[in-house]
Amino acid sequence: MLNTLDDSQLHQLQPNFFDSIIKTANHNWVGDTLWLGRIDGNQPAEYQLDSVVFHDIQNLTKARIQLDQEIIKYIEKTTEQDILGKVTYSRWGELMQENLYDVLAHLSNHQTHHRGQLHSMVFAITGKSIALDMIIFQRIK
Repeated sequence: MLNTLDDSQLHQLQPNFFDSIIKTANHNWVGDTLWLGRIDGNQPAEYQLDSVVFHDIQNLTKARIQLDQEIIKYIEKTTEQDILGKVTYSRWGELMQENLYDVLAHLSNHQTHHRGQLHSMVFAITGKSIALDMIIFQRIK
């Protein structure tokens, strides 16, 4: 759906935390990239949560698809024992430790939260709604 919008629509100011579709979509990518790096023991610290890495939707879409594939591969190789492990990382100089299962739940919830915001912004601009109910995606085989 985002690929059908023009640049002015993608960058249009919206009453949202990240104030545009492109910024919110970038935030989702950045957040997932940061968390996947933390899970892997790396920290791509060059990103801030409001970084706009991709100014055009075509490159952001390619990066999103690639990142989703990386997340899927990670989940597929993760064992039950792995899920019970910890993720240790540094945040603003403070050493943090989280349960991996909590981090993975956060990753999913975070995407859901901001995808809902994206849906609302797209609807405000276009008047078009898209089906986001989970059951619809579960029906796709």
